[in-house]
Amino acid sequence: MVALIAACSHRFLVCFFMKLFSIRLNGLMNYINDVTILQKDGGIVECRICGLNFLPDLEEDRERHEHEHRRIICGGLPYEIREFLKAAGWAAAQCEDGVQDESTKRQQEIAKRAVVFAWWARAISNGIPENDFEPFMAAHLAFVDATIADDEEQIAEANQAMARWLKYG
Repeated sequence: MVALIAACSHRFLVCFFMKLFSIRLNGLMNYINDVTILQKDGGIVECRICGLNFLPDLEEDRERHEHEHRRIICGGLPYEIREFLKAAGWAAAQCEDGVQDESTKRQQEIAKRAVVFAWWARAISNGIPENDFEPFMAAHLAFVDATIADDEEQIAEANQAMARWLKYG
């Protein structure tokens, strides 16, 4: 428990100070020769870390890029990564042949968790309080279970439970 509190406190402090002082990541980034940057047409580059396409010559774009990296450092995931996790998780969780053995059941549970963690990553990058973690996870896992079971009544109950977090994405 102490380690969890220390980890959360450390994460909070890193995020707090990065936001407070608007630290520039890696100083002045060299967008031309950086392995994390893909060159596109018209001077546009794509960051291989956050997925943002931007013009490094524009201060506004550089600031947006730095903001995306701060969100990731603070626990968020890039949009495309979240969507990939959800799609793969849903595909694995919705086993059409039915879950037969313990190994398959375990894989299905991991897939469900991948979907819910992708939702949590979006919520955390949108400012959800960390102390909402367990109720958020419980409500969203209930929704995933109900969706896979195709139980409309349980889906409705889960949607009600999840409503308090709609503002976080």
